[in-house]
Amino acid sequence: MDGTLHKSEIGTLDTAILLASSGIFDVGVNAEPRRVGALTRIGGLTLFQRTVFTLQRGGISQIFALVGDEEAELRSLIHADDRVQAVIRWLPTREFPSSDSETWETLASELKSSCLILGCHMVFSPALIESIREESRDGRVVVAIGRPGEPGWMRNPGVLMRADASSTGMSHRVVFHDSLGRPHAASQESGEGLAPAADLVVLPPRLMGISGAWNTPETGPIRLALEQAAAEGVVQTVSASAHGYVDVRGENGESRAEQMLFQSFQTVKESLDGLIDRFVNRKFSALFTRGFIRLGLSPNTITILSMMIGLAGAACFATGSYEFGVVGALLFQLAVIIDCCDGEVARLIFAESPFGQELDIIADNIVHMAIFAGVAWGSYLTGSWAQTHWPLLLGAMAILANGFSLWCVNVVRHMKANPLRWSRLNVWQRKRLEFILGNVANRDFSVVVLLFACVGILPWFLWLGAVGSSFFALFMAWILRRALLPPSA
Repeated sequence: MDGTLHKSEIGTLDTAILLASSGIFDVGVNAEPRRVGALTRIGGLTLFQRTVFTLQRGGISQIFALVGDEEAELRSLIHADDRVQAVIRWLPTREFPSSDSETWETLASELKSSCLILGCHMVFSPALIESIREESRDGRVVVAIGRPGEPGWMRNPGVLMRADASSTGMSHRVVFHDSLGRPHAASQESGEGLAPAADLVVLPPRLMGISGAWNTPETGPIRLALEQAAAEGVVQTVSASAHGYVDVRGENGESRAEQMLFQSFQTVKESLDGLIDRFVNRKFSALFTRGFIRLGLSPNTITILSMMIGLAGAACFATGSYEFGVVGALLFQLAVIIDCCDGEVARLIFAESPFGQELDIIADNIVHMAIFAGVAWGSYLTGSWAQTHWPLLLGAMAILANGFSLWCVNVVRHMKANPLRWSRLNVWQRKRLEFILGNVANRDFSVVVLLFACVGILPWFLWLGAVGSSFFALFMAWILRRALLPPSA
């Protein structure tokens, strides 16, 4: 063949074949007994669940799942899970063995265009799937690869890819390697400069349907298809390492996979994060997030827990004593740290929802208003302002300003959700509204509360809170007034 792409191969990649019981390259390889499988839990989800959700997020809408003895348990995990949007077709390996060429011929007959084939023993990001889909738009065979010599890929049965420059461009050769990660003797290749192939390969139906005698124990259907694709010069590689790929079968694979997940989600910039959130609170929240994942707490449960701790802190402020004021400030700071965890857990288990976002914002503002109320009442009971109108007046101002700010945030969020309405705003208005959305729920003032409590000047926080909140509320009202008016000609 001359490398000409068939018209039937070109199309949007939206289908995947997921091998739950084996890797796509270890068919026929006498590898060590598997200790990692579809039911292995990483970051609160089984590898099967995590793979399905990641594929969905990357744009895959149909999944053929080749499953073995774990079928019943996998079905029970997926059944009635509203997070599952992709169509899943279950194919038992007792009827469709992955090592049988007829299985792949049958699957090829079901497909109209190229398909992603992958195993179920690795963790990766949706961005990797998006990158693979982009590279496969011209119908080429796509293989995700690691960096040559990169640690963590040893003991993973697979293939090695060597890129060769020629007069016609860059081509790729397939080099078999054994279960210890060494090039197979028959390949007559050295391991230097060889990139290990990840268990993610895009193949067109015509290559999936290749059948024939396999001359070595290491050869399987996917390897045979890759050899043919390499001979045709239609192989394109994508870096798996650049997208957080971890093969859990590798050395310390489970711990490395969880570490990668937590690091990747910790670095996601929250739209409502302030400086203290980014550089302090989220450093501590990682510890709580790991614990909440192990306990199986939902993001909304964590939000409620954070709110209850914050309200307990407000109750401590309301006593008016110095000791309880410090305890209240510490509880408030703990509530802020835990409040960082609900979003982290939601992203880790693919449980983000509009309701969860609404609940988080409302709970934050309830706590903030309760803190103002608690400090105001405590200052009214004891201290230099005791039995005067100032604490109650300042507390009321702060609470009203906070409530008005919450209303403004909802207005801005609804405007952003309406592209037509948002596009009518000028650049100045958009920047100011983005500023509002990014700062109205800022939790950095928790450190100020802790400082004032330790120094014993909590009543003065009321001045800061009342004046600052009121100024910010008036500023938002002025910006929104301009934003809601028709744009000038």
